[in-house]
Amino acid sequence: MLDKQQADILQKIIKKYKISQDIASKVRDAIVRIDSINQVNTFRYEPVVEFEKKIQRLNKLKEKATNAFEPFAKTYHTSLCASMGVPMLEAIESSRETESYNAIYELFGLTNAKAKMFGLQALYCALDGQKNEPMPGYNIVFDRDSPWTYRNEAEHMEEYARYHFNSYVINYIQNQDENPFEPVIELYEFGAADFIFIQTEHNKTRKERLATFHTVHIPDTGNVIAVHITGDQSVLHYRRWGDPYFSIKPTKEDTGLEIIGIADQRFRTN
Repeated sequence: MLDKQQADILQKIIKKYKISQDIASKVRDAIVRIDSINQVNTFRYEPVVEFEKKIQRLNKLKEKATNAFEPFAKTYHTSLCASMGVPMLEAIESSRETESYNAIYELFGLTNAKAKMFGLQALYCALDGQKNEPMPGYNIVFDRDSPWTYRNEAEHMEEYARYHFNSYVINYIQNQDENPFEPVIELYEFGAADFIFIQTEHNKTRKERLATFHTVHIPDTGNVIAVHITGDQSVLHYRRWGDPYFSIKPTKEDTGLEIIGIADQRFRTN
């Protein structure tokens, strides 16, 4: 449920833009669903053995999310990561045509506020976790000269949550067909801290796969970020807060998996 301030803001936007009752109902449903994502539950260090009991369900959710964007990737001959921008941009263009663009622009204030709460909880969680060391020359005040810090990682989680929350809402309002961001939100509801498509290489086979990050406690390792890649039947890799995405560590023995490309170009391997 929205608190009074959120509900009042939502109602003012609906009234200001004379949003019809049927559309207003969809708007409320979308905003309430995003607001109901429990970031406190997401950013807790769950014992890895407990987390692994849910991996079968996690894999099903990730297969569903991958399948949602594969048609866009095939149609536009692009990566799965880039394909996520297609329905987003189509929904934006549709909002201009239906003259709902300005209303949705204001509605995003509510989803962006939620993303900020998500990022804040991530930052608190990072302070209680294993963190990498700042690079030489890194400015600890401004977070400059390196993206690889626990603080920048928490901000990245907030940024991607904002992208995904907003994309879900605008597609829910504008798209009369199936919302491709539905399984993305299901992953956030499951407890994923971040969602990113990566290029992997294993046994000389390259494949783009979906990685999600989850805060777990691993005995003799500590509070870390589990890196779960679609198809993994257990937690095979982890990272400390601020570790580069391509520098995953094995939880038990080396799997031979290499990450050779990542979705966010600010975090390239070269």
